[in-house]
Amino acid sequence: MQARVVIDQLELHAYHGWHPHEGEFGQPYMIDLELLTDVGTAAASDHLGDALDYAVIVGTTKRIFTERRHKLVESAGVELAMGLMRQFPSVTEVKVRVMKLKPPIPERIHAAGVELVLTRAEFERGA
Repeated sequence: MQARVVIDQLELHAYHGWHPHEGEFGQPYMIDLELLTDVGTAAASDHLGDALDYAVIVGTTKRIFTERRHKLVESAGVELAMGLMRQFPSVTEVKVRVMKLKPPIPERIHAAGVELVLTRAEFERGA
């Protein structure tokens, strides 16, 4: 049985951005994830070891998203999607939404960012 494991509104502080002050001070980001996987075994066993552990997903996301600085949120988002595919072989598709909560523009907006979907086939082709 296919299901999407969802991490909604993970807030992380990172140092991505084009402008020098973004790299110096960093800023808050909101990350949403959907990982498509087979949950049949986990549902039948009701055992955490058979499931995608939310804490492991969050820890992996934090490590990947914050360990390297990117100029563009698109680059950070793709690296995150690729890293999640590497870490979780049972995932057949990952949807990543990365939102910069305080974009450096004078107009007032809630957030700006990127949303992408990476399939296992694209990952294996080196997308």
